[in-house]
Amino acid sequence: MKNTIKKLPKKNNATDGQKAHNDVKFFKVGRIRYNSWATKALKAVDIVVSERELVHIQKKHNVELEQIGMTAFDFVKFIVDNFNEIYQGSGISILLVVRRDYISNQAAIEITMLNDKEKYQIKTAEPVKTRRLSSKKLLCANDR
Repeated sequence: MKNTIKKLPKKNNATDGQKAHNDVKFFKVGRIRYNSWATKALKAVDIVVSERELVHIQKKHNVELEQIGMTAFDFVKFIVDNFNEIYQGSGISILLVVRRDYISNQAAIEITMLNDKEKYQIKTAEPVKTRRLSSKKLLCANDR
């Protein structure tokens, strides 16, 4: 009979000051309210962002964030508090967009429902061009 060697799971770096892969910290950014216009397209639940995603947004969009004087958290919070359009994203994701008629760049976050179906998780946040949104299906809008 052959000796079989089982591979052990990779050691996480939690003792080195880094979080283990499954030890993700989430921050509440906002909530879709029950009486909101957005409930036509979204479930009324909290919106959260992971610490890992905030680091990603800060690194990827550092120049834009510095220009507007915001941190990654401030940027996603601004979008959650001020979005006025909801688009179908890719796959099961949804785009929350802050659209202003007088500028070509819009601010958007992409959200998906977490496995527990009790929260939306922010997957990414970015400035988007109006022409990119023209290929997306508008689910709901609010003229503020």
